Amino acid sequence: MPDRLRARNHRTAVALAESLLPAYGRLAAGGETTVARAEELLAGFGSQVLRGYGALLDVLEHAPRVSSGRGFSTLSQTERETLLARWADGALPKRLLALALNVPMKVAYFDDEEVYKQKNAQWRFSNSFEQPRWMNQVTRGEDLTDDEIECDVVVAGTGAGGAVIAKELSDRGLAVLMVEEGEYRTRADFIGDSADAFRRFYQAQAQLGSIGNTVIPIPAGRMVGGSTAINTGTCWRTPDWVLEEWARELPDLSADNMSQYFERVERQLQVEPASQPALGMVANVIARGADVFGWSHRPLNRNAPGCDGSGICDLGCPTDARRSTNISYVPPALENGALLLTGVRAERVLLDPSGSAIGFEAHAPATGRSIRIRARATVLACGTLLTPVVLQRQGLHKGLPHVGRNLSIHPATTVSALFDEDIRGYAAIPQGYCVDEFHRQGILMMGASAPIDLAPAQYAFTGRKLMEIMDSYERVANFGVMVEDSPNGRVRPGLFGRPFITYHLGRHERTLLRDGVAALSRIFFAAGAREVYPALHGHRVLRSTADVERLQASTPRAIDWLLTAFHPLGTCRMALGSDRGVVSPSHEVFGVSGLYIADGSVVPSAAAVNPQVTIMALATRAADLLADRLTAARAA
Repeated sequence: MPDRLRARNHRTAVALAESLLPAYGRLAAGGETTVARAEELLAGFGSQVLRGYGALLDVLEHAPRVSSGRGFSTLSQTERETLLARWADGALPKRLLALALNVPMKVAYFDDEEVYKQKNAQWRFSNSFEQPRWMNQVTRGEDLTDDEIECDVVVAGTGAGGAVIAKELSDRGLAVLMVEEGEYRTRADFIGDSADAFRRFYQAQAQLGSIGNTVIPIPAGRMVGGSTAINTGTCWRTPDWVLEEWARELPDLSADNMSQYFERVERQLQVEPASQPALGMVANVIARGADVFGWSHRPLNRNAPGCDGSGICDLGCPTDARRSTNISYVPPALENGALLLTGVRAERVLLDPSGSAIGFEAHAPATGRSIRIRARATVLACGTLLTPVVLQRQGLHKGLPHVGRNLSIHPATTVSALFDEDIRGYAAIPQGYCVDEFHRQGILMMGASAPIDLAPAQYAFTGRKLMEIMDSYERVANFGVMVEDSPNGRVRPGLFGRPFITYHLGRHERTLLRDGVAALSRIFFAAGAREVYPALHGHRVLRSTADVERLQASTPRAIDWLLTAFHPLGTCRMALGSDRGVVSPSHEVFGVSGLYIADGSVVPSAAAVNPQVTIMALATRAADLLADRLTAARAA
């Protein structure tokens, strides 16, 4: 069957499940049931993914033959566990192979209602959704009948940039049409199923990432709300010192001028500090440890009034407490009369004979239907990773050497710690607290709790050690380290419509990561941790402050880190001229009149904080400038 592994692969998979996930404590051993779930999970991402996994299992099966003459499935349990541990902590190729083999099995095993019950955790959420009247303004691509539409402004994308500019322009009485590649998901869709969320809510089924001197996943949203609908709701204003740096070239981005836009965004998002009980015990542990050193720490500001700490922010908010743009900006725009096309992808910018933008040619993959959208102003807000690709595929990057360049991503890693007390971070806000003592140096520590099924994916551990940690997962605290990086990356068109992303993790960023992880490990030990688990090769388990000192004295390579990045920025950055950037201070693309960009790609450099409020504030400012321009043109 196409949704099942071949017989020879199945035998290897069962042997892998048994040795990767041996019985420990309350946890039964992995086996046939785990493999069946893994097959279902992988097949959901496409038959080619399942076939690829089968090829990896072939490699695993034949690898021991070189030394023992036997296949993996014929080795003893002890021999198999030893091989898996050696791969997981070996050279980079083996570590990557182990990661690709082990993660689906780990997720398949722990995405289990009985495991969740053991941890007193909610496995799935059930939510109703009554369709509001403004949904009449939404047309799905499969229901599209028009071949051509005219409007004042067409906006491609509904994330932190697109939704904001659409709402603000519609407030000014302009006829706005939003085009969104994804669908309009509601809380009825946000049930806590991670595999389903990755398939339906994320770009490229959560398989986007950069390659370079290491591999870094870069998740991005693909639905109405974009990445704001799958983030943790953290709301930071751009720090004054960052704005001061930007204002040296772009005076309008000074802290004094930008404050008005931050205030408008925060009012719309209803930003307020996270509070107990939704903060959970992780905040208490961090506060206790940071106080020992006198380090600054506090609750984070979030756009989630009334949050109950469901713990699945990255899978969509099941209560609508988080005011992502699908809640806070798109509905008001629709109430103002704006229109929204979902399941429709903006393919090309329409140009008149003079080379000015006059709209988009869009495509509905569900039906193959194309539509031409003509507008007085055309706004690209497809996100930092996709907006430059739209320009590049059409040749609009010619004469603009910075298109796709200057990518920063805020590399981040997670540190876990085992305590004697219950933490249950999975039943609280995943990111509700921070340690900002070293923020000016480029290090920010913030919450990074994960649902039970995704938690083991952040550990390289296999076998008994993995199961020991997961058996005690209610007593494990997770916290993250994010660093401010230089523009070390680049985006170009890739295969199958995806962006091809390259990124170099520099010496400076590696030093910041090491120092941040060491500081966070000290906080955990000061708070009473028994063991600390950095996601760093060579320092997987810390049992004392002496181990922390050894980590601090080390010089980790890029390939030694297990990293993720959630904040790509800068690939069409704002500047005064095309020799320095892609858009002018009015957000208009140099050399293409009438084409504007309003997303994370225009941010001049790393924001040093979660950037959604930065992007929204810039989009609010862009909307004011564009509305004034269009209104004046109409009056003339």
